[in-house]
Parts: sequence; C-alpha cells; structure tokens
Amino acid sequence: MANKIVKYKLTDAGTIPTWIEDGGYYPNAEEVMIGATVDGSSEVGHGELASEADVKTYLDSYTSTWTEQDDSSDDPGATVPFDQAAAATNIWSKKVG
Repeated sequence: MANKIVKYKLTDAGTIPTWIEDGGYYPNAEEVMIGATVDGSSEVGHGELASEADVKTYLDSYTSTWTEQDDSSDDPGATVPFDQAAAATNIWSKKVG
C-alpha cells in the first residue's frame, strides 16, 4: 500500500481528520496544512502533492517571507530565511510506498 501527501484542513470540530497519519505542517493563511494520509487512504483533502517538487512549489507560494530560528547563532533571536527545500524534503520523507 501507499499513503499520500495532501493539503487538508481540520474538521468542523477542530480535530485532525482520521485519514491523516502525520500532519499539521506549515499552515497557510486559510489554515490549510500539509500532511501524510494513513497507509492505503483514498482521501486527497484539498489536493494531493504528488512529488517533493510539488511540495516545494506549494510552500514557495506562501512562505517566501517566513523566517526560522538560526540554530548556528549565539543570538537566540537570530533568524534565517525559511528553507522551503528542506521542509519539502522533510514532508516527502513521510511518504510510504
């Protein structure tokens, strides 16, 4: 079997859909998140991201102004630009099959 990497929203009750195995990644302004479905699920939520490149393209569409903590700095407030490629690789690693 295989799972899918999809865009999804929380249910009306504010919970994670039962067909999401691992999610909550990088919500956009409309609270659409990225997640991995349970193995064998046919759900696609708000759309399937069919490749790591698709995940990066989607992230590029709304995270261009994001920053994240710079762990290499002694300054706890130091930031660096958000790394969409690393984020896409991390999310795509949740793909099974």
